[in-house]
Amino acid sequence: MKIFNKLTVSSIFLTLFISIPGLILISNVFVDSNNWTHLVDTVLFEYIYNSLYIMFGVAILTIFLGFTTAYITTFFKFFGSHFFHYGLILPFAIPTYIMSYIYGGMFDITGSVTTFILDLMGKTLNEVYFFDIMSIEGAIIVMSLVLYPYVYLISKTYLKSESSSIIEASKTMGLTNFQIFYKVILPISRPAIVAGAILAVMEAVADYGVMDYYGVSTFVTGIFRTWLGMGSVEDASKLASMLMLFVFLLIFLERFQRKNKRYKSSGKDFKPIVKEKITGFKAVLAFFACFIPFFFGFLLPFSQMSYWFYISYEEIIDEDFLTILYQTLGLGISSSIIITALAFIIVYNVRIHKSKIADNLVQIAKLGYSIPGAVVAVGVLSFFSYIDKSFDILLSGTVIAVIFGYIVRFIAISINNYESGFSKIPQSYDDACKTMQVGSFYTFFKVIFPLLKGSIMTSFIVIFIETLKELPLTMILRPFNFDTLPVLSHELVTQAQVIESAVPAMFIVLFGMVSVLVLVKKMVKD
Repeated sequence: MKIFNKLTVSSIFLTLFISIPGLILISNVFVDSNNWTHLVDTVLFEYIYNSLYIMFGVAILTIFLGFTTAYITTFFKFFGSHFFHYGLILPFAIPTYIMSYIYGGMFDITGSVTTFILDLMGKTLNEVYFFDIMSIEGAIIVMSLVLYPYVYLISKTYLKSESSSIIEASKTMGLTNFQIFYKVILPISRPAIVAGAILAVMEAVADYGVMDYYGVSTFVTGIFRTWLGMGSVEDASKLASMLMLFVFLLIFLERFQRKNKRYKSSGKDFKPIVKEKITGFKAVLAFFACFIPFFFGFLLPFSQMSYWFYISYEEIIDEDFLTILYQTLGLGISSSIIITALAFIIVYNVRIHKSKIADNLVQIAKLGYSIPGAVVAVGVLSFFSYIDKSFDILLSGTVIAVIFGYIVRFIAISINNYESGFSKIPQSYDDACKTMQVGSFYTFFKVIFPLLKGSIMTSFIVIFIETLKELPLTMILRPFNFDTLPVLSHELVTQAQVIESAVPAMFIVLFGMVSVLVLVKKMVKD
């Protein structure tokens, strides 16, 4: 068997191509710049401090909300427990920046809820204690309400895979439910908790929309200010590289802490967990422990957004809006098709040729998802600017640049879906086709493809939703006068049209709910 066959060569070329933006960012670290000293002396420490503060704040809140609800819905049966099993995932449907617009519009100084409460009390703002939602603490709370499902999903999946014999053994020792929780369940769940929290923290530290709207200076907002304000791609690249370092440290921490850790009980003594039915005060307590994050994470913001949509859609939905909607859908569909196809090449190469080269290519290609959208955008912009100058063509500021940025950022999602799909297809199917001297082309279309259709469809839908929600990458790379729904929503907010921003936001959220339903369907199947 040739090591460098056509499929492997294609995978190598594709992986190297999507790795170039990251390599350019790293190389720009060593480029001298007059502005860098100014950034170090003035704002760099603030970027570092705020980013660390957000990381720890989001980690603590998402762990508290996510693991508590995962534990309750896994081990206990009470009124509403079946609904919360799925309802607690719904905050995933609302992007963090849209949540920030909604909560800002409700709870800032002139917000609808703030004004209503003050009128009800007959007091002014100076006469009461007022928590400013438009602050770094407010940003942490808002993002945590959206991101806690990371901890919830991973912890719940882990807890369901544990054997009830652990709980039974604990009860024979005379431990109460609370003692079992903090002496047994909490310690053995640490790898799952940390894994979910790190995913949430990675999303938070890479967020642009929330930080920009709430006026919090972080690495991501600094990248935009440096690139747009100073016109310095090199300095923006240095900030982007530092942010990449933060993210990679988080990835290393997650992998290190789960090294040699067991995630699933196995063996003859495995018994599924049987939920304990609770009533009375305990049931009420469990209900509200689940209802509060559901209410503040989905029901309240979705209700407010629906009302704003109702009172403003006639003003916003016109021919220009429909054009933006079509552009968003067209960009999302075309990107999803391309990414789904390219990811298949890389993963199928692993299944066919099973080599270290193929395995390493997959791991390299998946790194893009760990890099924030703004960082990817700066790398793509630097790469395409070099191509523009070298070959006298124009790629920067085109749809091609946006799609390429999406490929770098989201191909890992498709790869993960394919890996999951291929893991369910026995290798013996391929071997049987070889024994019957059936060609690889026929094997793929008659055997592999029919069994992989679910993974392909899931990959397409999830990537479509991700591209639909992406804000910073699209803002930097989009062509002139080419808007998408997230960009329109952000621009309306910057123009103090928070209510009107609910119209494009509603479309994004509705599409996002589709992805949540797909996720729930997969959970039920698994």
